[in-house]
Amino acid sequence: MRVQFVPEKIQLSLQKPENRILVQNSESCVVIRAARDNFSEREMAWFIRYLAAEGFISDEFEDFQTFDWTGTSITWVVDRSWMRREITRLQRLDRFLIQLFVSASVLWLALMAFAFLHFAR
Repeated sequence: MRVQFVPEKIQLSLQKPENRILVQNSESCVVIRAARDNFSEREMAWFIRYLAAEGFISDEFEDFQTFDWTGTSITWVVDRSWMRREITRLQRLDRFLIQLFVSASVLWLALMAFAFLHFAR
């Protein structure tokens, strides 16, 4: 039996279809949280095979073909609540960078004014 390491949590950003995905692995199940409901059943099955092939989830899902989710240990949830924390964190980061840029600009202007006034005498 092969021992496989899979990450406990991974975030993915997809372009086609545009979506944000959070994959959570536990010993008993895999929970896939999508920010948007824009995957068909066929695309979901393909994406699960892709996750298994890349090592994000267990290798046992590499041959995942079924559209009946009842017997599997995979749960697909459309949920945006996990993104709220990330959005507030990005807003704080934006605010910090704007304050940093304004402070650096004010400091630069003050130093330039001091240099020109000091050498003008």
